[in-house]
Order: sequence, then structure tokens, then C-alpha cells
Amino acid sequence: MTLLNAMVWAASPDPSPLPEEPPIDPSRVTPGLLGFVSFAFLVIAVVLLYRSLRKQMSKVDPNLPAGPGDREREYDAELTEQAEEAGADQENGSQDRSG
Repeated sequence: MTLLNAMVWAASPDPSPLPEEPPIDPSRVTPGLLGFVSFAFLVIAVVLLYRSLRKQMSKVDPNLPAGPGDREREYDAELTEQAEEAGADQENGSQDRSG
């Protein structure tokens, strides 16, 4: 057991003390050149993506014939409208009975 303890303590020496440095002044900490370059890259990428999206959206023909998805959406909208009307009728009916 003492041999194992000696090997463990010998393998992990004490760390050397850190050199004395003045504390960091928070008012002088800035993102630096790397932060500016990263931010500029993101801004340029967003602008280019926006321009590309506008270009692609201008190619879409608004007069396309209705597809199967469009019919399903119209049917869903009709059902939603009917459910909202039925809910409004129920609310009005319950208010009439309570008042």
C-alpha cells in the first residue's frame, strides 16, 4: 500500500504558483478583431440570404393551379370556421341562459 501511495504522490507534483499579474480591468475588455470579423461575417451572410430569398420568391407564380395540399388547407379552414361558429353559438347560448 505504501508503494502505491508513493507512486501516486510522485506522479502528481504540486502545481507551481501563478505569477502575480495585475487584475483585469473590465472596462478595457473588448471583443477585439475576431469579434468584429465574426459579426461582420454574420451580417453579410444574412444580407446575402435575404437577397437570395427575395430573388427566389419573385420567381414563384401566384397563379398556379390548386394542388392537393391547397384543397386540404381549404377544407381545414372550413372546418375551423365551422368549429369557431359552433363555439361562439355555445358561448352565446350559455350567456343567454345565465343572464
